[in-house]
Amino acid sequence: MKSISQFLLGFLACGIIFSCAQTPQRAQTPQRIELHPVYAIPRGTPMGPGKPLGAAEGSDTERVKASTVRVVYGKRDSTMISSGFFVSHDKIATNVHVVATADLASLHVKTHNGDCTIQGVTAFDAKNDLVILEISGTGVPFAIGNSDAVKHGETVFCIGYIGYPADRFNIMENTVLSGRLDSVWLRVAPDIFPGHSGGPVLNTMGEVIGINVAGNGPAGYIIASNALKRLLKQSGPAEPLAQWQKRDPVRAFTYLGEASSKFYDADYAGAISAVDKFMALNPTSTSIHMQYTNRGYARVLLGHAKFDQDAPGVAQQYYRAAIEDLDKAIGINPEDTSAYAKRGYAKTLLGHAEFIKGHTAVAQQHYRAAIEDFDKAIGIYPKFPSYAERGAVKVSLGLSEISQGYVEEAQQYYDAAIEDFDKATSYDRHDTYPYIIRGYTRICLGNYESARENMEAARNLYEAAITDCDSAIKLDTENPYGYHTRGVAKAKLDDYNGAIDDFSKTVDLKPDFARGYYNRAVMKEVLGQKREAKADFKKAEELGLDIGK
Repeated sequence: MKSISQFLLGFLACGIIFSCAQTPQRAQTPQRIELHPVYAIPRGTPMGPGKPLGAAEGSDTERVKASTVRVVYGKRDSTMISSGFFVSHDKIATNVHVVATADLASLHVKTHNGDCTIQGVTAFDAKNDLVILEISGTGVPFAIGNSDAVKHGETVFCIGYIGYPADRFNIMENTVLSGRLDSVWLRVAPDIFPGHSGGPVLNTMGEVIGINVAGNGPAGYIIASNALKRLLKQSGPAEPLAQWQKRDPVRAFTYLGEASSKFYDADYAGAISAVDKFMALNPTSTSIHMQYTNRGYARVLLGHAKFDQDAPGVAQQYYRAAIEDLDKAIGINPEDTSAYAKRGYAKTLLGHAEFIKGHTAVAQQHYRAAIEDFDKAIGIYPKFPSYAERGAVKVSLGLSEISQGYVEEAQQYYDAAIEDFDKATSYDRHDTYPYIIRGYTRICLGNYESARENMEAARNLYEAAITDCDSAIKLDTENPYGYHTRGVAKAKLDDYNGAIDDFSKTVDLKPDFARGYYNRAVMKEVLGQKREAKADFKKAEELGLDIGK
């Protein structure tokens, strides 16, 4: 289910860039077996070590549940569900984005007593994404606390509903982080679930000190309760929802929903256009830094798509425009870990574009700048999932050193990358990416040891790479890169039949995987399967791979 909240959380998708350079192998190992480009491995959306489900220990679940509501609209598989809570006997608070685009024919509020209709809007704050709704039912309001008294490191509880049709009630134990946006939005970790939007955030005394509003990678944002107090003082006669939804600052949230849908459909140009429209209609939004981050990231991915279409010059223009957006996001919010990580990704891709043009020194400057951004993200929030991204850039630096003949320097970068991947897997054992990239790096290190005729060390590294890929495949049986990386490691260990099985699985899952066909052809050729090898070589060439290399 797609929602505005999902777009607000921002997406960290970082990869890197080169195929692992070949070093001399043992005589019996085929020379032409190569890894795929590292940047090809999709990063997905890492969310850190995971978010707790269920009721947090020490919380009065029944009392909290009685004062929390679900805001629901749509039908069947398109049903949208968010949260809200009672602020008086017949009024609830939630986010503007929860109801700004709602289908009025199906919109309703589910309380612990049953379904209620919404009578209208009594007050709203589009800048901070907060609205007060009058409803037909009644409930017990929460006590509203003083958000100015909330301190860094304090424990709070983010409340809300998750999923449809299960409508699972959830109480998360969160920690308040340093920094506030415009003195109104506070940061909490871990990130909040999209369905929590509009739900209450309680302190340990059961008072509302915030309202869930948005996610931003590993951390979430909540609206300070004192902003809610001010809005309640402005509450007046109910304005019909249909009329309220036509207001420009409210209509702006329609474009956030559009941006979310287009982003998930890989229509990055459409997502950029939709964010532009939101910013034009709601330029003072407290979330504006996240919109710069989102637009910047969409530009990164659009540039990456152009790069894949053999338009590296156009790609670089998008990367630079993305960096400008991310610079603005960081200027507004220097604690925006997601913006640092995405800027690091853009700089990594700029480095690759320079590397393939033979500008190695310039490429390395971009890589080192990318590492500085990942360092910054990790320094702000050590559990931020940037260790794998930083490690991947170190692999890129290692490959650039290899291209200049600096093998020892490359090994140092590979070793440093392994340390980052180790940290990444310790923080999140369910993320396949660091396992695959660590396996990839171990193959590079194995090639280094093989070139030095340290065959036992090389074998140990190839076997460790297989173990990493096994872990990734166990987590995600549909990831072709886990199979392909494992196939290369098996080939290095002369397990040609095993390698063929993995390369076959690779191309089954990803039929346009040219390197998979090519490597399978090499294995078949070694085993004397000439006709089958010829067919695979032809397929790899049809897919654009230069098989003359």
